[in-house]
Amino acid sequence: MHTATDTSIEATGFAGPARHYALSEPLLGNDHVIVWIQEAFGRQSAEAVIVPARPDGSAITMTKLPGSYIHPDATREGALWLAGYEVKETP
Repeated sequence: MHTATDTSIEATGFAGPARHYALSEPLLGNDHVIVWIQEAFGRQSAEAVIVPARPDGSAITMTKLPGSYIHPDATREGALWLAGYEVKETP
């Protein structure tokens, strides 16, 4: 499985708590992504969203990438796992 390393770069301005990740292998041509969790359909579900990012932590576009999903217990790690990545902490 590929890895997604949390870069500890602050990602702000998203609909929920966001993290920036560097990927060991590109996801649809993207070496970096931002992942956040937001409420979906009221308080009954949450949505984990993955979007392409620049190395500085800013989003390239808000187009969702594979791995984004809706579930009551959605997590950033779960979204990255669905996209084929295991999360690694910053060394």
